[in-house]
Amino acid sequence: MEVNIDYDFSLPMSSLLQVGTSEVHEDARHVKGGIRLVQAELDKEEYLYYLMMLWHIYTELERGIETHASYPTLQSTYNPTLLARARSISQDISCLLAVPEAEWQTHPSHSSLMASPPKAFVEYTTRIRELSESSDPTRLLAHAYVRYLGDLSGGQIIRRRIANAYNLDADREDGIRLYHFKKLDSSETANIGDIKKIKEWYKDGMNTGIGDDTTLKAAVLEEALLAFKLGVGILDLLSGEGRVQEPPQPVVSAPKQAKALYDPILVSFGGLLSVAVTVGLAHVVYMGPGSVSSGNCVLRGVEYWLRSILSIA
Repeated sequence: MEVNIDYDFSLPMSSLLQVGTSEVHEDARHVKGGIRLVQAELDKEEYLYYLMMLWHIYTELERGIETHASYPTLQSTYNPTLLARARSISQDISCLLAVPEAEWQTHPSHSSLMASPPKAFVEYTTRIRELSESSDPTRLLAHAYVRYLGDLSGGQIIRRRIANAYNLDADREDGIRLYHFKKLDSSETANIGDIKKIKEWYKDGMNTGIGDDTTLKAAVLEEALLAFKLGVGILDLLSGEGRVQEPPQPVVSAPKQAKALYDPILVSFGGLLSVAVTVGLAHVVYMGPGSVSSGNCVLRGVEYWLRSILSIA
């Protein structure tokens, strides 16, 4: 994408990006898929589909940043302990699917995504990979800016809405680790004031890394505009017009219906209750120290399943 030559390139990099991307940023806010995401209107399968794509995007981005961590334009914003999101997203997917983290990539939903990846998804990951393999990886800074500053800003609104939509605890990290950040100077969870400090730190780092080089400023701004375009392409996949297809399930022949010698509603409820009690007991017996978080995710997965079957509000 071409950069408007009327921009004031004497501005610091962060200020130039704020001005130069204001229009595309506003356009992105009105994308139907983005609205559905912010309003937490995606069903669980759609949200997982989104997270799986994000995991690949962040994995490519953070692999590239790691490779070029000492590059002059990137080193002042390099802080994977603070910023890296790929592992957090992986843990969120694991929690929402109620499967071990090591197994979700073989889940039918992910296999379906990778068997037929959307064009927008391929374009996004391919572009980041190209920059990572470039002799000058400066433009990776633009993608990091768009993604991380988005997580630190609008992502904080999405966090509570997603938690409410999927019966998660907004004050815990289970299922919404993507939107949780630690403080700059400690391992404590960041509050609103701390989030603001992180954003200021990142912007200062960008300004330091790029300096007064107008050629670099133009390149990063141009790439940031492309990053927004690629991000909108992902959000378009969440518009609801092309519903996420659930992976095909094995076909099982239904048994012949027996004579109604019982109340089917009571039996169904009793069966579900037995499952719930069994899972609960298994949680108490099996989950040992250090496994509380994953155990809670499993229980929430069962709760979500029960609610969907019984249509409990």
